[in-house]
Amino acid sequence: MRHGILLGLAVALMAQMQPLRAAVPEAEVNRLGADLTPMGAEKAGNAAGTIPAWDGGLTAPPPGVTVDPSTHLPDPYASEAPLYTVTSANLAQYEAQLSDGQKAMLAAYPGSYFLRVYPTHRSCAYPAHVYAAVKRNAVSGRLVNNGNGITGATMAAPFPIPQSAREVLWNHELNYRGFQLWRENASAVPTQNGDFTLELSLDQYIYSWSDPSMTNTEDMKNISYYFLRQGIAPPVNSGSMTIFNNTLDQVAEPRRVWNYRTGERKVKRTVGVQYDLIAPTGDGIRTSDTFQVFNGAGDRYDWELLGEQEKIIPYNTNGFASAKYQYKDIIHKHHLNPEALRYELHRVWGIEGKLKPGFTHIFATRRQIYQDEDSWAAVGATLFDETGKISRVQEAHMFNYYDQPMCAVSSEVIYDINGGRYHVIALRNQQKPVKFEVKLDQSKFGPSGMRSLGVR
Repeated sequence: MRHGILLGLAVALMAQMQPLRAAVPEAEVNRLGADLTPMGAEKAGNAAGTIPAWDGGLTAPPPGVTVDPSTHLPDPYASEAPLYTVTSANLAQYEAQLSDGQKAMLAAYPGSYFLRVYPTHRSCAYPAHVYAAVKRNAVSGRLVNNGNGITGATMAAPFPIPQSAREVLWNHELNYRGFQLWRENASAVPTQNGDFTLELSLDQYIYSWSDPSMTNTEDMKNISYYFLRQGIAPPVNSGSMTIFNNTLDQVAEPRRVWNYRTGERKVKRTVGVQYDLIAPTGDGIRTSDTFQVFNGAGDRYDWELLGEQEKIIPYNTNGFASAKYQYKDIIHKHHLNPEALRYELHRVWGIEGKLKPGFTHIFATRRQIYQDEDSWAAVGATLFDETGKISRVQEAHMFNYYDQPMCAVSSEVIYDINGGRYHVIALRNQQKPVKFEVKLDQSKFGPSGMRSLGVR
């Protein structure tokens, strides 16, 4: 009898790990680089002409722009004027192009919140080796473990021709952001009056998912990226550290997280970080699964495709991240200064997650997420509480690293629309530019490495 039970469990486990996705037909795969971009977006523009066709994106500094490695990349569209401004007064005219969260923000702050919409530029481009990997992924990428893991893919979006909402979400979680990078990060949680104290840190990433030496998913040993944050300011955070070993399948193995506080002089393991654990730096506004708009385990939600839509989203926000603005110019009460932000009309993939029966989330029993079609990065989300009311509104600002080339989110913000406060992270205006050509020591991205880095 025991043998039969064990055999049954083994069969069930094998079935769970089987791919959940039919092979993409060759004719569909061949659309990549033809009527679809190499990343899987529609190459053509829209019928109204307000979204142009993709023509290869911005792969080098535009004419007249000089890149200085010691400063942030110049805004390639700095001379442009906005086409129109969306306000609470004309909201109805643009309602179809706004998320529920944006509409809620316009209604909550009619005198100060607005969206300046500029000409649309489909400027996102990536290196040739990324395009090649995406095409390979289209053939061999598969969901496993009930959609909680993947196999047969590396480097960038695993499902450029997606067949489900879960695949679309994976494309965000594994969108290409470079391999190894270093950045200085400024974050803040303003009071309702707009007062704030900057939190500064040094962040380092190793995206093992995008390691050029990786030939298959299994080589990663279930780690999609390594992250090390070292606190700089204020003094209470100086010397503190956080390390993430972000697991690919967070249901099979929760992400590994360790923290070090100088006052305690101890390395401590933190658990439950793949769900709605309150982020210690967010003053109760943010949960751990809201960084990067959404990250973590998606198994507690039933995911549904909302389809491709045209939405006004933050895009080509190089100007917002430049030294032109001091932090006091950006961080205002209730919301970021809208005069500094740039929005464009783009096609996005919309998905919605509804919390499964028996599970809870302190902010998000339902979450709508919008992902840019040209990069797969999530650029916005609306979170609903158990009463059906909007509890949080998220926005991620797309930055163009045309010297790489690559598009990726720079700063991101989560608004507590009821409390009138927000948490903004990864501001860099007064910090050094992001460095991509770095070689990091992976041995530092674990508890023993953290101990060696700790200041005693």
